[in-house]
Amino acid sequence: MFDGVPSEHSDWTSTPRCGMERAFGQDPPVDYADGPLLDRGFDMNTRRRWMPLLLPGGILISVLGLLLGLLKAEPAFYRQAHPPDNYDTREKASHLLTRIQDLKYEIRTRPSWGIRLRADELNCFFAETMGPTGSLVGWLPPGFHSPRLAIEGDRLYLGVRYGRGWWSIVVSLQLRLWLVANEVNVVAVEVSDLRLGRLGLAAQSILDALAEAAHACHVDVHWYRHGGHPVGLFRFFPDQPQPVSQILTLEVHDGALTVAGRTRVEAMAAPPP
Repeated sequence: MFDGVPSEHSDWTSTPRCGMERAFGQDPPVDYADGPLLDRGFDMNTRRRWMPLLLPGGILISVLGLLLGLLKAEPAFYRQAHPPDNYDTREKASHLLTRIQDLKYEIRTRPSWGIRLRADELNCFFAETMGPTGSLVGWLPPGFHSPRLAIEGDRLYLGVRYGRGWWSIVVSLQLRLWLVANEVNVVAVEVSDLRLGRLGLAAQSILDALAEAAHACHVDVHWYRHGGHPVGLFRFFPDQPQPVSQILTLEVHDGALTVAGRTRVEAMAAPPP
């Protein structure tokens, strides 16, 4: 019987090593051949194997996150141009719609006509009629809605949202407008800057969408490049071989857009030959 102290007849060689050490109150020796060091070595080998993949993966995720942040960023003018959802906004939108209808009538019936559109009035009109479900959102290319406008000096800043919900982004343009000399009813529109969020781009598809929207309003558009920027020639009243209505004034300044012209009323009233 083994009772803590070996007798003189104890068989030292037959007693298991760990049993002997337990008998004397000692812990058995650690077998490092298949213990924690082996696991540690396995972890180190695994890390060395995956490290070449983890580092580029982390860089890729960071770059994608940065690009997503730039795409989702809204231009400052677009954020600031949102009118409040109140009675005053709806009243301005309704009043502007009436003025536009009156202008269409005046172009056909009066020898001189004109209109001055302030940016805040236009933004109220856009908010009420060209939101995602607005009554006039069909005037915009498919997928676009909620346009906003700002005027600084002779520059016009236009932003319009594409898509809905979290996946929507804002397409913004910096424009310069002028009447083309020696041409009747032709307005040049230079796109000085075109961005998705904060990312600059040169997207012909956006320009084509603008041309399609203009065609829907019976305006012919042709694009070319001038000074490194795309310039669109917008021809109004293209259905008139000899236009009886002519745009004489187009000004962008003091936060407003002014358009004025004249009409040969007698020609409008004359019967066809």
